[in-house]
Amino acid sequence: MSDGEKPKSVFSARGIIRRFAHLLSAQVAEGLGSALFFLYLAWVDDVLYGEVMYAVAAGVIVMKVVQFGLYYPLVLELGSAPKDRAPETMNRVNLIKLGLLIPGMMFVVGLALFKGFSAKMAWVLIFVSLGFGLEALAETFFADLRVRGLQVREARIKIAASLVSYGFGFVCAYFGLSPLVTSLFKIVSGILRLGGGIASYFQVHGVRWLLKRTSRGIWPVFRATAVFALIEILGIVYNRVNIFFLEDVTGVDGVADYSATYNIVDPLSVLASEQLLGWVIFPLLASLWWSDREKVGPLVRRTAQWLMALAFPAMFFLYVWSDIIIGTLYPGKFEAAAWMQRYLVWTILLSFESNLFCNVMMVAGAAKVLLAFSLASTVLCFVLNVTLVYPYGLAGACMVLIFTKLLMTVLTFTYCQVRFRFFRLRDFAFPVILASFSLGLFALLAQYILHQRAVLVAFAFYFLMLWRPGMRIIGRLPR
Repeated sequence: MSDGEKPKSVFSARGIIRRFAHLLSAQVAEGLGSALFFLYLAWVDDVLYGEVMYAVAAGVIVMKVVQFGLYYPLVLELGSAPKDRAPETMNRVNLIKLGLLIPGMMFVVGLALFKGFSAKMAWVLIFVSLGFGLEALAETFFADLRVRGLQVREARIKIAASLVSYGFGFVCAYFGLSPLVTSLFKIVSGILRLGGGIASYFQVHGVRWLLKRTSRGIWPVFRATAVFALIEILGIVYNRVNIFFLEDVTGVDGVADYSATYNIVDPLSVLASEQLLGWVIFPLLASLWWSDREKVGPLVRRTAQWLMALAFPAMFFLYVWSDIIIGTLYPGKFEAAAWMQRYLVWTILLSFESNLFCNVMMVAGAAKVLLAFSLASTVLCFVLNVTLVYPYGLAGACMVLIFTKLLMTVLTFTYCQVRFRFFRLRDFAFPVILASFSLGLFALLAQYILHQRAVLVAFAFYFLMLWRPGMRIIGRLPR
């Protein structure tokens, strides 16, 4: 098969599954690599772990700023344009990204100067943030590979980058090399991803196309994606900005404690918002909205019920076994992360539901209203950081995230309910009653049997009831 050709199975069911599996394998490699590296770093150097977690929070914001919601318009144009137009489209997107990367990195440098960081922490912040920015640039080339059905090549590049970058970090931490050298792990990943993407670009389009001038202006593209990009950027800001305030109060030690539990709770939210809502529910909603709108209401209602039903056991598990989880994964100096985890479990339910309602609003053409809600939540987040983090430290940082997500959930739910009337009060009765009974059963049994056995019995009761009467009352999980 030539590089420019699509596999014969690209449009078959088997081809779709195979391409999805390739990308999922790359995501698994990245997730496992980052989890193992960060855990090891927490054991060998908790101060550097806190500094890296602070830098990761800034780097994620830089990445979202550079990406600026350009992915979906890029894919649509690559899919509809002739092959000889693809370089022009990609170059236009990369010009926008480079134009955003420069001020993004200037902001990072300004943050380091404004906060008066030591030279070591300042360079850790800059290196990690730059690595995220390079990864955002590489996504332009990966979009072209996806359109051409070459996800296997993308997966190979990403897996290699994950293994080499986190392996580099492991070796540096193990041999006690300079923190500045260790913090280069993200730049290694960014360079490998960008280099692999450019190499694939050369094979398909040739070197002469890399600097091809764009006949169309970049402003229309920038303006068309601005609303969705700002929604994503504000979402990252109000999820991550409390770390910057927390560092003011507690230093990197507090950031390390908070990140230890955040890195456990947050992946569960991502699992629902990206894998279930982003990959399954959102495309289904978008299709039904124009083809069979009467089915949208039942789909949203059933999804909201199931998200709640799945959130409750996850919250219970992380709450009840927080001491065991933190004590097993992290050294003893991270004991504060255990009680913080009992706060942050509430963000799982709030994230599940608010992300669903955000998807509904985007499908319904209410992106500007959603942007206003995101802006309101971000403003509240900054107010809460000033009023809660400074007097209450770690507990305040947890409450900031909970209250901000609560506001976003209330706003998006209220909009969807007022406009579409998706829900009745009794729709959430079953998951709430089931969770209450299971919690009561656990509290009763914990007085007579071992704590762990009471947890297992409560779980067994919950899922048995969810499987039998739950399937009849709220229906099956949307597929």
